[in-house]
Amino acid sequence: MFRVETLVKNHYFFTLIVSIGLNQIIFVTLNLIITYNFSIMKKISLTALLIIITITLFAQKTYNIKDFGAIGNGTSLDTKAINEAITQCSLEGGGIVLFPKGNIFLTGSIHLLSNIEYCIEKGAVIKGAPNGINAYDIPEENQWSAYQDFGHSFYRNSLIWGENIENISFTGGGEINGGGITRKVVKPGDGNKAIALKLCKNILFENITVINGGWFAFILNGCSDIKFNRIKINTVRDGIDLMSCSNVVISNSEISSIRQDNGKAVGGDDAIGIKSDYALGKTLSSENILIENCVISSGCNAIQFGSETVGDFKNIRVENCVINGADKAGLGITSNDGSVIDNVLFKNIIMTKVSTPIFMYVSDRLRTPDPKKIGKIKNITIENVAAYDCYGYIKNENFTSTISGHKNSSIDNVKIKNLTIVYKGGVEKGPLQCPENSPTKYTPKGLGVRPASGFYIRNAKNILMSQIAISFEKPDYRPPFVFDTVDSLIISDPTISSNALIDVELINTNGFSQTGVNKLKVNISEL
Repeated sequence: MFRVETLVKNHYFFTLIVSIGLNQIIFVTLNLIITYNFSIMKKISLTALLIIITITLFAQKTYNIKDFGAIGNGTSLDTKAINEAITQCSLEGGGIVLFPKGNIFLTGSIHLLSNIEYCIEKGAVIKGAPNGINAYDIPEENQWSAYQDFGHSFYRNSLIWGENIENISFTGGGEINGGGITRKVVKPGDGNKAIALKLCKNILFENITVINGGWFAFILNGCSDIKFNRIKINTVRDGIDLMSCSNVVISNSEISSIRQDNGKAVGGDDAIGIKSDYALGKTLSSENILIENCVISSGCNAIQFGSETVGDFKNIRVENCVINGADKAGLGITSNDGSVIDNVLFKNIIMTKVSTPIFMYVSDRLRTPDPKKIGKIKNITIENVAAYDCYGYIKNENFTSTISGHKNSSIDNVKIKNLTIVYKGGVEKGPLQCPENSPTKYTPKGLGVRPASGFYIRNAKNILMSQIAISFEKPDYRPPFVFDTVDSLIISDPTISSNALIDVELINTNGFSQTGVNKLKVNISEL
């Protein structure tokens, strides 16, 4: 899992000295000293480090962009002044680039450089220039663009972008407003992303607001050692996309990815996407990611693995979060392009207004160069999760929670404990089986109406379901559980409120057992 000790060992905090604000470093280092069970010598070393950091940071120089000619009236382009301030700060060894309060800085592409704290004061706004005036950088060449869509392939046509840089932070309580950038494919000179980072490390985003983020409010590819804290995002497509990133914490943040028209929700995209594509021309893993204490709403998936899933994923935790709407999956894990997704924990999560509470799926889309292989999902834990008012109110759809492995790659070792779901119900009859997993229909809607009302699980092994409570607002006559081609299945102490004649339908399933007081009515069949 995510280990702070590893960051210390890799001199993470030393590399942050010239880039992260004083308050943040003091807080993080003190937290290490107090919270973690380090040896006395390690605590002494960290305390000494804190003193060194404090002395160093007091000497940081501030570069006010207004001193470089920025106007800040919201109508004059300040791109040149902003980039000159950043360049000068970098040439002099780093420091703070200041966006002072009381100003709206209209700008095209901002070029980030290393060893800089970008301080946007509360009351200051960085606003994206309108498209159509060649304010944004031309997209870079990418020979691998065939393996992912336009938005994932190009980074420089963004409001703010950086490549191969390190030790940067965004702080100050201010706002980044995408302004004129769009959520769609753009022509050269126009912009479609708010913040885009590629192959960067040691990154902090703290206490800033991002609105109108275009295609992505944040997209990071091949980046490591990243912290999002107290971030507010209100955007029309993806909120935070982590592409092949490692050592990441997203905490205490509010993320809304819902598109509205005249005050009515009409669409949106993933709030938090954990993904991996081939835009860098190589396969990288996503690992050691923690999402905690966040409030999330989405016009698509709230927390989603994929659809881009080229590299492997491991050691990912989502804890203590509230999901206030997802028009597809509340918690979604898909492996479409060959990735192995291993060791994922969802814990202490409350969801409302989600079309499909839980969705896991393996497909053979395989959008990668040769050699191609079908991916795998394994070792997933879902604990202390509740979902109410299970309905997607944008597209007016709802689907049963699903775990659907591929016929050639089962989903293995799933533990679900203390789960409560209240479905809408109202279905008279479902199909006997769903279509085979598709390389193009890898969303909850792709399987259509499920045979089960509570959980549909197929092509899976070693499933443990303990203390599962399923109920319905209206009568539903489908079996609450349908297991199709499952090996080794245990259900313990379920609480089911259902109008179906049977509780469990077993199709080509082996090794089923029940434990606890509450026994379910089971039917066994082979198709």
